[in-house]
Amino acid sequence: MKKKKILIIEPSLNTTMLKKLSRYYHTLKHLKPIQIRYQVWYRLRNRFFPIKYPEEVKPSTFQKLKLAPFPDQYTHYLGDNHFQFLNLDQTFKEEINWNYVGHGKLWVYHLNYFDYLHQPEMDWETGEELIESFLQDLQNRPEGLEPYPVSLRTINWIKFLSKHDRYPQEIVDSLYAQYQVLTKKLEYHLLGNHLLENGFSLLFGAIFFQDEKLNRLTRKILKSELEEQVLEDGAHFELSPMYHLILLQRALDGYNLLINNKHELQVVEEQLKEAIQEMVNWLHTIMFSNGDIPMLNDSTGGQALEPKVILNYAEQLGFLPEKVHLKESGFRKFVAGNFEVVADIGQVGPTYQPAHAHSDTLSFVLYHQGKPVIVDRGISTYEKNQIREDERGTASHNTVMINSKEQTDVWGGFRVGRRAKPFILEESELMLMASHTGYDRMGIGHIREWQVQENKIQIIDRIEGDKAEGLAFLHLHPDIEPEQTEEGIFRLNNHILSFDNFKYVRKEKYAFCLGFNKKVIAYKIRIEFKGVLKTTIKE
Repeated sequence: MKKKKILIIEPSLNTTMLKKLSRYYHTLKHLKPIQIRYQVWYRLRNRFFPIKYPEEVKPSTFQKLKLAPFPDQYTHYLGDNHFQFLNLDQTFKEEINWNYVGHGKLWVYHLNYFDYLHQPEMDWETGEELIESFLQDLQNRPEGLEPYPVSLRTINWIKFLSKHDRYPQEIVDSLYAQYQVLTKKLEYHLLGNHLLENGFSLLFGAIFFQDEKLNRLTRKILKSELEEQVLEDGAHFELSPMYHLILLQRALDGYNLLINNKHELQVVEEQLKEAIQEMVNWLHTIMFSNGDIPMLNDSTGGQALEPKVILNYAEQLGFLPEKVHLKESGFRKFVAGNFEVVADIGQVGPTYQPAHAHSDTLSFVLYHQGKPVIVDRGISTYEKNQIREDERGTASHNTVMINSKEQTDVWGGFRVGRRAKPFILEESELMLMASHTGYDRMGIGHIREWQVQENKIQIIDRIEGDKAEGLAFLHLHPDIEPEQTEEGIFRLNNHILSFDNFKYVRKEKYAFCLGFNKKVIAYKIRIEFKGVLKTTIKE
């Protein structure tokens, strides 16, 4: 019998290439000219004229600093060369390998930040020993001499010296040399929170060394970056509540430094004071009643300090929180009865640096009686792998995916191509209706409406367009195991979740992220529908 030939049709090379070119176009077109210029310059310089650690450079002077008490960091150094970052442990048998990349780049970054100098019960002798270990062969610390680790480490070292009022000359000299490296590697190729962290570090260096060059750079960077990165409603413009907390703590450290020491940066002090108050107000407003932040975009546990710790630090420095109207950040918060809802109608942003953005337009998080019910999945990795792609994707958020296509093209770990643009159709105190452009190219639209009442939340999803099939997702907190009482109706502990006008509803398991490299199994509800879907959560 003659065998039938199986014809395998593969996408043509031209089609694949066009898709790739389109992705790059939609990614690169948003970059600022300064990013492109510095990307090219740094790549050429690193190849032909690499920056070396200038051991021979010495500071002409420095001043002993005073700082008001600041919060402890999480414990990451467990003694005897044993470190734990990102929920991954590593013990170095003899000498600490400061270049260790066995757990990925972010892990070795944390090793080089030296946040653990400020963990509880860290004494001077142990901290000094760790610093001295790092100083050995510093020239050959590639990750350690990258500008972001340099920025965080120099702040941590200066705070540590100030706290213990000890200033060994070897450490002071190294700090000055590291600042010479930083000034030549400022992260204009990335911008965003990286350049702001560079600016905060320069602030510490400028005041510690009373250095005019560092003063000038501090003024230049902090003036422009604070103006741009702190939005009118007080949110940090990368729209990650986790990074908002991290940068607010850094800003508070900078203000702590300014008000307690001699300097010539009065304009920076005033601008920083204003920015901090706005950031404090936004944090106070977005927080849930139990003190949690919504884990939207790149947010996860175990990185930033708890919001209440940061707000207490702010209050200690004279910043009292006030509720504000959320607007420019694109987040909205509704409180009615026992329900709290945070809705995300924010832009993918910032447009030129959306590294921490997700495909989550019109997603939301819901708490009931101060406890999480519907949650964001969170993140567990920054490695450029499929897990990272999935955690940023539409299906990992409490929103609607149409025809199995992403709202926004998140790819490459930290890149974004074609992106959805949200817009508000109608808004009141307890109602919000919004849409986005994520499926315009397919001739399909999605409108979501939230209606919030004292004992009930209703969400209405409408999809319009030929052959448009919607998949809605609701990710439940691990403490909640949904019990299906009948088709389309689930009991969630103290309340009822129900759906109207669906094709099918299915309970599935997913991995909820407690932190980097730390996940637990939880349940999500997957709903397929056409036209209009009504979702109701009631007590």
